[in-house]
Amino acid sequence: QEKFLREYAEETYNECIELINDAIDYAFKNKENYTNSFYFFSNHILMPQSYAVWMDLLYGNLPACFMELRLILESLAGFSLIDSFSQESEFFEKMLNAFYKGKPSDKLKEFGNKIGVKNEPFNLWKKLSQNWVHPKGIIKRLISEITKKSDIPSWAWIIPMEYTNSDLKDIEELGKCISKLRELIKAVIR
Repeated sequence: QEKFLREYAEETYNECIELINDAIDYAFKNKENYTNSFYFFSNHILMPQSYAVWMDLLYGNLPACFMELRLILESLAGFSLIDSFSQESEFFEKMLNAFYKGKPSDKLKEFGNKIGVKNEPFNLWKKLSQNWVHPKGIIKRLISEITKKSDIPSWAWIIPMEYTNSDLKDIEELGKCISKLRELIKAVIR
């Protein structure tokens, strides 16, 4: 798999590795303040999920990669919307409230406005959700692949499965989504 990715989808593979590198870099910043919401996010969501995206990419499990990106995005928005807090217990209470109150779509729009990128987080979330997370999107993709290419995509078989050239469009889409997510994370830091 890695050989195929490096040869035919190097940009996506590099984006995936850079997401991991970003997670490592962010994990070591502000480590003296454990209740900092971004530090918590980078250590407990971004770090493990970025490795999960990489492993699932190597296994050929593209739907899982997109689901993990959505988890990272929603968590980033939730943690970024936490304002100030005075003690550790208040931080964790606000963190939970950020995730369980209101619609995710509204939170992502609010998050985009807060970091100055308007609807970019919402648009990425919607794309991930509609195309890769909800069963309707995955089934629609599968049917489209079968009818247009007369081929079942590798991610719709037993995992792990080797990629073929027919998977390149989906792999490229993953790379673009990772790139956009990395941009949004950088916007939070700014």
